[in-house]
Amino acid sequence: MLFRSFTLSRDNVNGVSYRLRRGGSGPAIMLLHGRPQTHVMWHKVAPSLTASHTVLCPDLHPDRPIAQQSRDLLMLASQQGHDELIVAGHDYGAFIACQMALDSPERIKGLVLLEALPFMDHQGRDDMAYSLAHYASCWFGQLHPKSEASLFEQSAAWLASSSRSRDIFSPEAILDYTTTSLWKGSVAAPAKVSLRPIICPLHVLWGKGGRIGGWYDPLNLWRQAVTGSVTGHSINAEHFLPEENPTEVIAAFEDFLAMNGQSSRFTVSGKQRSDERCAIRANTKQAQH
Repeated sequence: MLFRSFTLSRDNVNGVSYRLRRGGSGPAIMLLHGRPQTHVMWHKVAPSLTASHTVLCPDLHPDRPIAQQSRDLLMLASQQGHDELIVAGHDYGAFIACQMALDSPERIKGLVLLEALPFMDHQGRDDMAYSLAHYASCWFGQLHPKSEASLFEQSAAWLASSSRSRDIFSPEAILDYTTTSLWKGSVAAPAKVSLRPIICPLHVLWGKGGRIGGWYDPLNLWRQAVTGSVTGHSINAEHFLPEENPTEVIAAFEDFLAMNGQSSRFTVSGKQRSDERCAIRANTKQAQH
């Protein structure tokens, strides 16, 4: 069973239904998935974070503009009782995490970005190897019967195309990826905006065997792009880090949280503060009797 001890709900935000997995208690960490997956991609990592944090794993709405998704998810966090949070994003989810930090710098206390780069100009890198490495364009380079129709949805054949893939992706996760209609329509592209206003600490992770570290110096690019401090390192994996090597990813989260002392700096929402004040008053009255 995936996400043991987590709840699964549908939450209405700005007129849109968000599927949300929630577990744990304490300061909030929101985990945002990448393409072509769903929130289920975090199933090997999220449970380990619940010992000290509330973990929120929503499904994204790729058909909505990234700025709108950012506003939705900030509101979703508020509805769940959290004014401040850390946001982690993998791949496409990292763009939304950055947008959230731009929109509400006072609320976002840290970013963990996996397999992601700042918005940048890729001119001069568009050779065949670079182009075929992209999720969409790789399908156009396949021989029959790999049709271009695969561009618009995640392929079960691709996710389970080798014994290694079967070791990485659990059957329950593949079922969720292939039956949840998140990526079948148009996908909102990130706008090329300045990331300099991002002031919170960033922790950047990339696959040692993947393209990000092979083509770029991720830490240097992020340090040039944002104002906040940037740390990070490679993970012994390729692209799907939380599923390929959850042990190292969990350790990276724990190191980042410890390094920045995030737990002690979190605050809770007004509703939660009110509830806590009520509990304190009740305990005080009991002590007086």
